[in-house]
Amino acid sequence: MRRKSMFLALGIAVLLAGGAVGTLALLMRHEPEFYRRRAVAPGQARNSQDKEFKKGFTFLLSRAYNGDDFNVTFTEDQINSYFQESFITSKFAEKSLPQDISEPRVAIEPDRIRLAFRYGSAPWCSIISVDWRVWLAPKEPNVVALELQGLHAGSLPISAQSLLEQISDIARRMNIDVAWYRHDGNPVALLRFPNDTRSGVQLHQLELSSGKLTLVGRALESAPHAANGRPGLAPHAN
Repeated sequence: MRRKSMFLALGIAVLLAGGAVGTLALLMRHEPEFYRRRAVAPGQARNSQDKEFKKGFTFLLSRAYNGDDFNVTFTEDQINSYFQESFITSKFAEKSLPQDISEPRVAIEPDRIRLAFRYGSAPWCSIISVDWRVWLAPKEPNVVALELQGLHAGSLPISAQSLLEQISDIARRMNIDVAWYRHDGNPVALLRFPNDTRSGVQLHQLELSSGKLTLVGRALESAPHAANGRPGLAPHAN
């Protein structure tokens, strides 16, 4: 009887462990509703939104490069259409995304951006979702603050340490200085964009509303103009 009881206990333990693993797998493979809803159906509308995003982004880069004012708004449909169209067909996704990451999508809410992407490949894949609160640093020019408010694999919260390290590494490779601090227990990244001597523009406004991101830049009045007609950036006191 004692041996039978031991085998029964072992059997129950195995079943419980298997059930726990299965539950964890289901939680990790859960696809958040906001991720599903931000998929843009293929067709003419998606192609048009993709073109609108590229047009707006090109305009933004051109105005910033030449030291001119800009005011541009991107919708989440435009951004997600780009992710599903030109981002893939141009091979930029292959070059820029780390291995095992695909199908990024964004949801834009007041004061928050939700970024999600597929990690891994079927059948062992999960949707990683990251919630960022975003604002301009009030006393420092061209500094964007990102507060990490949530990180999940499916519906399971996960540690953010590896993500923070990757963000710092990617930003520094793009010549963007990153400083970290904590606010209400959440890690906050301060992204200091480099001063470019060809430009004289300061990011004046970053506004998030339902489904929209607006960026407004203002030319610096004191910016000297280069000989080729492009304005330079007057140095700021740090």
